[in-house]
Amino acid sequence: MKSFFLKIGLVCAVLLAGVLSAAALDGVVVIVNKGVAANSISAAALKNIYTGRTTYWPDGQNVDIALLDDETGTTDVALNEVSGMGASYFRTFWQRIVFSGRGQQPDKISDVASLVAFVASTKGAIALVPANADLKGVKKLEIK
Repeated sequence: MKSFFLKIGLVCAVLLAGVLSAAALDGVVVIVNKGVAANSISAAALKNIYTGRTTYWPDGQNVDIALLDDETGTTDVALNEVSGMGASYFRTFWQRIVFSGRGQQPDKISDVASLVAFVASTKGAIALVPANADLKGVKKLEIK
């Protein structure tokens, strides 16, 4: 009987984690350059990109992270969910990677339209943008 309740609790925890993950990215989508072969990405693979563990797409293209320089913080919640870091820790984390010579600072773009245009024109680029953004010229990745 005890193991039955343990199994139910485990299933509920997994379902709740999935719901919370989806809720945090609610209102934000992941976009990539149309040259990126992937149509979907796992949450773990996305985290590996945003934490610098993955620097190449499966087809060999360099990953180029672009960030919205967002004063309102609308993408900060999604960035925290994707990377596991708040915006200020994320900046510090990447400064350390750059200083150690292990990576390149993510590109910061001032507004959504410019961010989408940057991703559209940069091979291997990836970004988090508000779901209501005009996604002309880019591909939206489904998170699995």
